[in-house]
Amino acid sequence: MINVDAAHDEDASHNWPLVEKICELPINVQYGGGVRTLEDIDWAVRIGVTRILLNAAAVENPVLVAEAVAKHGSETFALLVNTDPAGEMLTRGWRMSGGLQAVTLGVQMYQLGITTAVHSRIQPDGTMNGTDLEVSKEFAQLTGMNVIVGGEVRDMDDLVQCYNQRGISGALIGKALHTGKIELSRALRATSSKIAFETALPQWKQEQQSLKAHIRYELSMQNLLSHLPEGKVLRALDAGGGNGIDSLRLAKIGYPVDLVDTSMSMLHDLQAMAEQSGMENAVTTHSFDIREIQKKFPPDSFDLLLCHNVIQYSDDCEDLLCSMLTPLAGGGYFSLITRNKHAVPYDAAIDDYELDELPALLDEPHGKSGVFDADISFFTTRFLSRWLETRGMKVVADYGVFCLYNHHSVVASYDNHGSSNKLETLERHLGKQSPYKDTARYIQIIAQKTSR
Repeated sequence: MINVDAAHDEDASHNWPLVEKICELPINVQYGGGVRTLEDIDWAVRIGVTRILLNAAAVENPVLVAEAVAKHGSETFALLVNTDPAGEMLTRGWRMSGGLQAVTLGVQMYQLGITTAVHSRIQPDGTMNGTDLEVSKEFAQLTGMNVIVGGEVRDMDDLVQCYNQRGISGALIGKALHTGKIELSRALRATSSKIAFETALPQWKQEQQSLKAHIRYELSMQNLLSHLPEGKVLRALDAGGGNGIDSLRLAKIGYPVDLVDTSMSMLHDLQAMAEQSGMENAVTTHSFDIREIQKKFPPDSFDLLLCHNVIQYSDDCEDLLCSMLTPLAGGGYFSLITRNKHAVPYDAAIDDYELDELPALLDEPHGKSGVFDADISFFTTRFLSRWLETRGMKVVADYGVFCLYNHHSVVASYDNHGSSNKLETLERHLGKQSPYKDTARYIQIIAQKTSR
């Protein structure tokens, strides 16, 4: 929250009653604008402001900042960095601050213990024309500060571009909320999913090393390879491929593979596994959001596209699929795996539901991931097949993966290595046939692109 009235006036008490009311809400408040004296700072701390943004005070009175940090602690403060296109600081209602460069001030504040900055690039007339992410990244690198990107985050594309950028720890969204360009709940879910993937690598690795994970990977890869032309090298794109189990399998049979994922921890783990297996350069990794695929790769770039267990984590699966399919060449193959809506009642812990809630399981569109701390969506083969066919794709086949996953007589077999071959063989046959595949835990659709 920026008190713009106070930023343009020497009287910092403009709108203080409103600020005090906002601080009564059960939220964290980051506040700046017109905070120039120790009395202003004491007031902000007293009413419950979580973080105070310092701008003019940092430029004009570093001694005051040092006193405030000593009194209230460095975590109470962040540097508000408004710069013009030349990188010069703007203060007091966006007036020039006498040639002081933002980096110089940032280093000075960092030495006082302030480790967070909010950076906005503002034109001399006060207009904001979107984030200047490159300048924000450079500021973070040169000062050591964690930077929250301000200015104008206009839409979800601006927001996701801030992901995986070294030194960028957050983004401000204000005008985009007012205009409806960003839906807050969607932005929070997308950010929460990213955090979940970054922090859950140990659990994911443990899951991947289980026998049931081995069977799942083996079944889905056999399903895919049975439809690919023999003796032909296909360039593959693994969209949202995580730590690259599928990518490494394709690379071993000679396919050049590009993998796109936002999780740096997953990508680092892929590199470690590739080095251990002597395949350091077998998979080319790209750290950006899969929404950007259509912008990063030209049409006809790939002969094979994998999207395995990705779309269930997104609120905009259709936009994601459109982005992924754009660089797939005509005649190219697409393998899609996601969670099956028809399997939900079989997977439910009945004791967690009241009696009158149970019928709703038949239509439940959402649930929780078993590994990641994230919500997921469920799909049906019919819905996805129809959608693909309206986008120039021909569905070649569909499979069920884990048809017996929750059947009481075989649950123990998923952890019994002695039964793995039998279980894998049975699952392979069941996954091809209705009605068994219709209630499998996962859907796998193989499609071929018929048009550009």
